[in-house]
Formats: sequence, structure tokens, C-alpha cells
Amino acid sequence: MKRGVVIVSGAAVALTGLFGFAMFRERMIGNFLKNRPEPVITVEVVQAEDRAWARGISATGRLEAVNGVDVAAEVAGRVVAISFEPGSTAATGAVLARLDTDVERAQLQSARAQVRLNKLTAVRYRSLRRTDAASQAKLDEAEANLSMSEAEVSRLERTIEKKEIKAPFPGILGINRLDIGQYVSPGTKVTTVQDLSAMLMDLSASQKYMPQLAVGSPVEISVEAYPGRLFTGRLTAIDPKVDEKSGLVALQARFPNDDGALRPGMYAKARIVLPSEDGRVVVPQTAVNYSLYGDFIYVVRADDKGQARAFQTTVKVIDRHDNLAAVAGEVHAGDQLVAAGGVRLSNGSKVKVAETPVLKAKPSIGLD
Repeated sequence: MKRGVVIVSGAAVALTGLFGFAMFRERMIGNFLKNRPEPVITVEVVQAEDRAWARGISATGRLEAVNGVDVAAEVAGRVVAISFEPGSTAATGAVLARLDTDVERAQLQSARAQVRLNKLTAVRYRSLRRTDAASQAKLDEAEANLSMSEAEVSRLERTIEKKEIKAPFPGILGINRLDIGQYVSPGTKVTTVQDLSAMLMDLSASQKYMPQLAVGSPVEISVEAYPGRLFTGRLTAIDPKVDEKSGLVALQARFPNDDGALRPGMYAKARIVLPSEDGRVVVPQTAVNYSLYGDFIYVVRADDKGQARAFQTTVKVIDRHDNLAAVAGEVHAGDQLVAAGGVRLSNGSKVKVAETPVLKAKPSIGLD
């Protein structure tokens, strides 16, 4: 009995000791945190600016040549000559390939002989008709035979002409799809010819932008093949009809391509530049923090003790372009914003400012 009382008493003493140690530890940790110096986070800052902002509509699409077709045979025949080099430049009407014309030329000789005979017959019947030696029906038949034989000559001449496959316009020639001796039927592809002097791109925009869109509006595009390079062009057409299902209006833009850098089929990201708006607050995109609850910026201000602190300020991003963003909210020109180093920040964090030029000069749209 006494042994059981001793065990219970010992357990109670042990539990009391553990509880006391836990309370002591919590008190010591609290004292440490209370007396620990507030951390100072080093950040890079930039000044918000008030400037004119060139708004834009983003779009994507693929490029196509201003003139580009697959050249194909229009008539059947056997290939007897291929007279172009893939990748070379062809002029309008340049002969790319020839098909065998022996049969058509023989038929043409026969048809021309028939024309001569029918002409003589028609002349004779006209003379006889003047003296009523021949009926009008015989003259009409002779005239009809002459017309049909002349039409046959014209048909054969056109067929022979089409057996010379020609470039329809100047451009760069693609890969040869023919072989000498190959029999081709109408529609057989010969090669492709692409006029690379300019590129076209089909775009679309919401109907709400209709009042601000106009033929001649500048358009910028970028392609994966040339990172960091902007190609500039202009809107050349605006469809008069708005798509009733999507509410979008179809547009087309044209881009000069003097150096041939752009190629048909390239995927491109486009920005239609709208008229500028004055008085927009512009900040680097790196200064904007995005969350499920809204976008915000850290504004650096001094507290009542003169210590620099970062305060969360809610903003609305109006537009983005290049590395800049136009924003609205409680951010004003001249405010110092955290542009880098804000990952560990919270509202009211003490900061150390490291001045770094982040905000670039006003972006140029590259057009006069």
C-alpha cells in the first residue's frame, strides 16, 4: 500500500516538473521574440511615373504571305522539263515546268488546216449566195463550220500554253514536287511560290473597341524566331460585320518584310496600338503582386519614427506593355514602389532601400 502511494506521488512530482519546464520555455521564447530586433528587408525601389500611355489590344495568329499559292498543273500530261531551282526567286510568268505537247501540236496542225478549208468554203458560199446560186442554209452551215474550227484551234493553243506551268507572280519558289517523265493530272502540285515582300495577319478584337479602331492603326508583332524584336505594321482592313456568336470583329494587318525575316505560317503575338491616354500612372510589371484577392503594390513610406516601411496598396492593372503596366488606385506619381526583393514582405515590413533604375524609358511603338 505504501509502495503505491510513493509511485503516485513520484508521478505527480514529475508531471509538475514537466509542466513547469514547459511554462518556463514558453516564457523564455516569448521574451526572446519580444526583445529580438525587427528584421530589415533589403528591397529595390522605383518611382511611379505619370505619363501618356499607349493602350493596346493583344491578339495572336499566324502570318501569311501577301501573295502565296501552291502552283499546280491545270491539264494532264507527262513532265518533259523542270526549269527551276527550289529556293530561287521567280519573276511573273517564269516557266517552272513543261509537259509533253506532241499530240496537241499535231492536233493543232490538223485544226488549222481545217480552218483554211472552212474559210475557202465560206468564201465560196458567200459568192454563190450573192447570185442566189446557193441557199442561205448552206452559207450558214459553212459559217458555223468555220467558227467551230477556229474555236478548236483556240482550244488547242490554250491547252499547249497551259502545258507550260508558270509562276503567277514574283516570289520565292519552294521544294520541287515533280520528276521528269512523271504523268500528272489536273491539280497535281508542282511547288509553292511565296511573295515575301510583305506579310498579312488576321486578327480579331472585341466589338467594344470598334470606336477606337481605324484602318492605319499601328500593330506590333513578335515571333519566337526573333526574341526581343518587334515588327511593326498597320491595320489594312476592318470587317464591316461583327460575329454574332463571339461578338468579335475580324481585322487584317500588313507588315513590311524587306529583309525576309518573317515567313508564312509563323505564329505571332500581336498588339494593336490604340490612341494614347494622358495622365496614366505607370509602374514596372515587377512591382505588381498578383493574388486571388486582387492585385497590390508595396509602397515605401516612412513611419512616425522615420523608418522606411513597405505598405500594401491595392491597385487595378489597366493595361500592360513590354515591362510596364498602367495602374489605377491609391498609387500616385512620385511614390516609391518595391520593384524587387518583395517576396518576404508583409504589410508594414521594415525595409532598407537599395536604389536601382528599373523603370525604362517610354516604350516606342516604332512608327511615325
